[in-house]
Amino acid sequence: GYMKIVHYEANAPWIGRMKCPNPKCGKETPAWQSSGMSDSCPHFFCDTCSNVIHREQDHALLYENEINQELLDRIAATLPDCPCGGRFVPGANPKCPSCKTEYVHQWDAVKRLNVPFMPILDGSCLIRDRLYSYEVCIGSKPKYWWRLFTNALTSLGKGRS
Repeated sequence: GYMKIVHYEANAPWIGRMKCPNPKCGKETPAWQSSGMSDSCPHFFCDTCSNVIHREQDHALLYENEINQELLDRIAATLPDCPCGGRFVPGANPKCPSCKTEYVHQWDAVKRLNVPFMPILDGSCLIRDRLYSYEVCIGSKPKYWWRLFTNALTSLGKGRS
């Protein structure tokens, strides 16, 4: 399926930079950050890429249930595969696009169920259940147009096979 692309200017207030924790790399990657006031919980990252999933159905469960391992297991059992072929799993983190080092989170997966801060790295996708899913593109407009163009080419290629 075709993935919508949402463009943000690099200097927009909700764009931050995530510095790679690997001292040999240290590259900074722009990332969209949800605010602490947002309802972006629970969210889960892919074990292979930096895509993230946030579903209303899981959010509803947080309000109806005690937050514990049992709830986490229940949600985890229903998480789909990521479009990249990896899996959305509790405890996974976004990864540095250059060296693949994880941006490790200090909390365990159960505690992270109600963490609203959800970084989406430039070029990564947010997968949602009720609303459309989209890829985040941060930076110049030409970069955005180029992404749209290459996206269109890939979906054309897929249509033929």
